[in-house]
Amino acid sequence: MFLIDDLLLMPIDGMKFVFRTLARIAEEQYTDDAPIKERLLELQMKLENGEINEEQYVAVEAEILRDLREIQNRKRELAGLEPEEAKGAYTGKVGEGSGASVNLGWREGKKD
Repeated sequence: MFLIDDLLLMPIDGMKFVFRTLARIAEEQYTDDAPIKERLLELQMKLENGEINEEQYVAVEAEILRDLREIQNRKRELAGLEPEEAKGAYTGKVGEGSGASVNLGWREGKKD
């Protein structure tokens, strides 16, 4: 009897495996930041080779960094954490009780 049950349920188990595999691959691609980092590297190379000027670099870099921040927030959401706000390039706090805080970078629409 168990053999017949296994044979009847085999297509369902196979489809579950396929759907779980597809979901895992889609999640990996959804949170993969390697292509965006490659775009940033290519952009830096174009600037160094003189293919683009500083203003073009800054505009495209801001777009790439926004995309990178979106992927980081997706990873945080999948981990069950709150997404970070768009603060700037670098933020941080130093040890407990020191009261020191470090903010380096720029904010969109505001130059420091």
